[in-house]
Amino acid sequence: MHSLSRSARVTGLALVMLALAGCVGIPTSGGVEPGPVIDDQLDPEFIVLPSGPRTGAPPDEILEDFMLALRGPQNDYATARLFLTRELAQQWDPDESTIIRTGIPSTSLAGDGSALAYTVTATAQVDADGRYSERTPGPQTLEYTFAQQDGEWRISAAPNGIVLSQSSFNVVFTERPLYFFDPSHRFLVPDVRWFPSRQTIPVRVVRALLAGPASWLQNGVLLSAFPTATTLDTSTTRGAVSIESGRATVQLSKEALSASPQDRDWMRQQLAASLGTSNVVMTVGGIELDTPDSGAQAVQNPPVEGPVLIGTETSFGFDAGDGITAVAGLSDKIVAAGTLAATLSSDKQVAAILTANGVFVARAGGDPVIPVDTRSGLIAPSLDPFRFVWSAQGASAATLSTFEVDGTEHPVQTGLPADASIVSVDVSRDGTRVLVYLSSAVGPRLVVAGIIRDPSAVPVRLGELVELPVSDVTPVDATWVNDRTVASVGRAGEIYPVTAFELGGPSATIGQLPSAVSLAGGNGGTDGLRVMRTSGEVQRPQGSGSWVATGIVGNYLGTKQ
Repeated sequence: MHSLSRSARVTGLALVMLALAGCVGIPTSGGVEPGPVIDDQLDPEFIVLPSGPRTGAPPDEILEDFMLALRGPQNDYATARLFLTRELAQQWDPDESTIIRTGIPSTSLAGDGSALAYTVTATAQVDADGRYSERTPGPQTLEYTFAQQDGEWRISAAPNGIVLSQSSFNVVFTERPLYFFDPSHRFLVPDVRWFPSRQTIPVRVVRALLAGPASWLQNGVLLSAFPTATTLDTSTTRGAVSIESGRATVQLSKEALSASPQDRDWMRQQLAASLGTSNVVMTVGGIELDTPDSGAQAVQNPPVEGPVLIGTETSFGFDAGDGITAVAGLSDKIVAAGTLAATLSSDKQVAAILTANGVFVARAGGDPVIPVDTRSGLIAPSLDPFRFVWSAQGASAATLSTFEVDGTEHPVQTGLPADASIVSVDVSRDGTRVLVYLSSAVGPRLVVAGIIRDPSAVPVRLGELVELPVSDVTPVDATWVNDRTVASVGRAGEIYPVTAFELGGPSATIGQLPSAVSLAGGNGGTDGLRVMRTSGEVQRPQGSGSWVATGIVGNYLGTKQ
């Protein structure tokens, strides 16, 4: 087969460098303009309209152009299917998985010579439900078999799913958080998913919402108000989900009729948050589902006070750069206790503090600080919205426990390794997840887990531990950025890199500092991060990877819940 011999001669060459002229870029706004040559520097303002197979193209070029066509998800990857035999085009499922690659792919002969092996360096993957997961970069090989159809080479066997570079992925896919309730129904919590940018996104969003949260957010961590077995009603002619002039109509199966009035309001809130519109109508069998508005709207991404929370030997409070403003009823007690670290509740009525004598709770009013954990070697505590203090001895992650504000202990089954030291523990502002930074014999570990509580909100155990791809550094601190992103700072030689991790999305380095002792989140995403250096100076991110002084100096950086 002369064409396959040609493939062997191009083994190791970059497929993405060939046959680029077959695609054009079209702006999504403004007039139509000629697109640039498509490479790994795709402009996110452009969508890609790839060309179909070229007459007489040999298998290696068919594969090259097929990979380029995967950048066009329009009409269910209609152009990409032209590179497949008619039978395979009907069976191939592009949504089963998406491999995100880096570097230059290579091809080689495979099988009996009728197939090509396509090898990439994979860095992340998206599954059929839109769940994104990063991985240690490594080779992954996919095999494609060819056959002639009507005198032209076509792909006759191929794995389901698609392959994209990171830059192409950023253009082709759209990030869509699905929202579920915490057990108290006070908060709507995101479960981030990724879907190809095409007209079926609303349908995929609702279908994934009805299927429930990711596995690590199940078992009572997050709840859905939809009755069990509720699905979309696809029997109607208009489509199961339609959005017109900001009004979303969602056609549900008959199981939705069993929902109580309160559940229906919660269902509406989940749909509105996940679809990004406040006007949602649910129907069953074409008839609108009566959905009373309870007036109680769950909170998304709880905000915190804007100024930096800072402590010195003589003061504690909020500082916007013009001096510390005390927290009424708390600051004097926190200063008098000789505080080394502090976490303040959202209503500013309670603070969990670390002193040389252990972890204490300070409450606004006449009560003195109350000891809750007097073990030795404790790390900075965390405080959740249900007034439980999370405390641990730094020497062992197995010592993590929770306490009521009166000191009553409630041990938690964590699954954390006893032989790992624990550097920091931080509960999300909605109280559904905990972030733990560990130092272990195999290196640093940054894990997040769902919190499983009993009916009275007492923490009972942690769910599945999700590992985040932290780099090989000496752990310093970690924090919540917002309801879907966390950040860490560590030491790598003489520098201290700061990294942000989206839960269900990619990680990104956001600069480095010459020193760091603590890290705290705020508002505005990563722009709200603050780092305290060893000098006590507080810095903030500015621009691309740089950090600048805020003019604020203190002994410790407080955490705002």
